[in-house]
Amino acid sequence: MVCIFYSLVIKLVAQQDGVYEFYPGRKMHALFLDLVRSHDESLSERLHQEKGEKSFTVSSFLGKDFRRNIVVRKNKFYFVRVTALSDEVFEAFIASLFRRRVLKEPLRIGNVSFEIRAVMVDEAKSKWASCVSAEQLLNEKELERHVKIRFHTPTLFKTGDVCLYEPDPQKVFASLLRKFNKYSEIKFEEDLLEKFKQVKIAEKNTKLRTVSMDQFTLTGFIGDVVFEVPENDEELLKAVNVLSSFAFYSGVGYKTTMGFGQAERLKLT
Repeated sequence: MVCIFYSLVIKLVAQQDGVYEFYPGRKMHALFLDLVRSHDESLSERLHQEKGEKSFTVSSFLGKDFRRNIVVRKNKFYFVRVTALSDEVFEAFIASLFRRRVLKEPLRIGNVSFEIRAVMVDEAKSKWASCVSAEQLLNEKELERHVKIRFHTPTLFKTGDVCLYEPDPQKVFASLLRKFNKYSEIKFEEDLLEKFKQVKIAEKNTKLRTVSMDQFTLTGFIGDVVFEVPENDEELLKAVNVLSSFAFYSGVGYKTTMGFGQAERLKLT
């Protein structure tokens, strides 16, 4: 079995004016499960009940300030990104999405209806759309001791009842490894979880951002972090490089199914 990780972007046009007074992550999450449910009810229920590392992520409206009310205008375009870490999830979601588009059935996000104008699945159409196999990630030849990750949306980690919102290398890569091992046919050794403590932060340009949900707030960091891998550990070097690229599809940390922890690896200049 070849496991493919997917990232797609949905282009929407608003059918009416509206305002989201709170960060719409929960509404996006509900929309995703509703679309999956219309194709495969049992899968949607499994995803809803799933504990631990989730097999999908959903963004808020791309490019919109998550700290303020999001004002939607009729006939304007809006974009939402979805990633899937399994063929089963991707196929159910995309089948439902295309059915809605063909039948011209609107998507309802909160109190606003949107028409599906396009579904972008390759990076020629959007920088946020792509797909890759675990094997392709693992076959990457150019391994760098310094890797740069940009955290586009607030990223945080939860330990028990405590939320941590600093870019701790061990937590970043442990989060990625657990998700990679769950959804990839090729696994990393679990002893890397301890080794990630050796990874250091070489550069950091981050800020804290607080997001208002409908009943609570969450704080996380956004910005750029350059991680440094120690010399003479090829296994650790390989893992950090692969997982940094995987972050684009998996997200990092807590609440990735509601738009938190959206990340991408950048080239070092």
